[in-house]
Amino acid sequence: MERKLQELIEELLDSVRTVTQLEIWRRALGRNRPSMADAVERCCAEGGGISYKTLGRYEHRITRACRLFEDALHKYFGVGSVALLGLGWEPEADRWWTWMTPKEVAEEMLHRRKMLRSMGLAGLAGTAGILLPVSDLVADAQELGGRGLDGRGKIHQGDAADAKKTATRLAIAYAENPGAEAVRAARAHAYTLLSLLKHNGASFDPPEVRHDLQAVASDAASLAGYAEMNAGRLDEADRWFRCALGLTREAGDRRLEALTLASRAWIPLYRHEPDRDAVIARLEDAAEFQSVLRPAGRAYVFGYLARERAALGDDLGSGRFLQEARRAAVLIPHDEPGWGWWSTRAELHIRLEMIGATRAMLLGRPAQALEVFDGALADTTKPVTLAYHHRRNAETCVALDDPERACASARAGLAIAKAHGLGLWPGEMRKARKAFPTKWHSHASVVELDELLRLPA
Repeated sequence: MERKLQELIEELLDSVRTVTQLEIWRRALGRNRPSMADAVERCCAEGGGISYKTLGRYEHRITRACRLFEDALHKYFGVGSVALLGLGWEPEADRWWTWMTPKEVAEEMLHRRKMLRSMGLAGLAGTAGILLPVSDLVADAQELGGRGLDGRGKIHQGDAADAKKTATRLAIAYAENPGAEAVRAARAHAYTLLSLLKHNGASFDPPEVRHDLQAVASDAASLAGYAEMNAGRLDEADRWFRCALGLTREAGDRRLEALTLASRAWIPLYRHEPDRDAVIARLEDAAEFQSVLRPAGRAYVFGYLARERAALGDDLGSGRFLQEARRAAVLIPHDEPGWGWWSTRAELHIRLEMIGATRAMLLGRPAQALEVFDGALADTTKPVTLAYHHRRNAETCVALDDPERACASARAGLAIAKAHGLGLWPGEMRKARKAFPTKWHSHASVVELDELLRLPA
């Protein structure tokens, strides 16, 4: 693995760490590892020699607890299985460990201490915290956590295939409802795969499986990047996209490389001052890979090139790109949907009629665009897509001198953003608001919108 990619993976993993229910309860009880190890050892029927170092390895899921200490942990914490402490590799264990930031660890620990004060030690086994246990979606995302470590075995082809299926489930879940749990699951999957791919993270059988897992990790990093971008954290998103690009290049997957190059185009687009030249340059880099892209990928890249060329007023060039996209789109129904984020179930579910309408609006044909936008808003349920449509619809209504509809779309977009934590989109609505003509400023709907945007009326 290239040094820069390894450093980037380590940088991402340094922001979080594996936390088990066992560690949270230990810290909530106010015990350090040596005193906790002594307490567990006193519960051993046959005696033993558990050390604080061994306890630390259990807490961080580096090794499996031996039978003697499993029984002692059952007895001390009043649980029927160490899986309920986040230990081992049984499916239930995946609900009782997760990736947390230092802030999240502190919040979880304080919550557990409050519960201890109100319920006492006897209530440990039956209580839940803020982040533990995790949802089924997050548990699914971190299923491979700890595998291949400390003699546990190797990552096989079947594990990589399962990771692809998980990537698809998470992508669909995020596209349908990009709320906190879907975002958390996306990150958990990415962190879990990166932890296996880091230096000395895991071993693979056969060695080529590493490339398969790198491709899945690239897709997972792209999904995490989109989640950060839609939340408005562009620098964090770009870090995930750079990681995704490095991983796909390591994997030798040129299709994923092209799509990941395209994803990085959106960072300069959504900056406070959009850089259209940078957007187009990155999309053109992706288009260089057109020979290895499947139909949906070609439609995606050329469709967005058409839109961005239109934003620069290039009617002819934009039209040619849109034709290329339409030729590719004809073949999509006859092709496989793909897997993960970069599939037609998620990001590659591209709607060329919307791109065509946006292109018309950008080229000064708003009436033509509005009819398409109205239809799209009526039959679209995906929150991010809806937020985007409302932003474009507001722009179109400005061109048609319709303040009521412009403000209604902006308000609807803001409501969607608030409901799903899409921090990017209030800023996009502010950009649309800047285009409102001066004569609208005293209009009641505009005044109301300004209050929502916290701008001067």
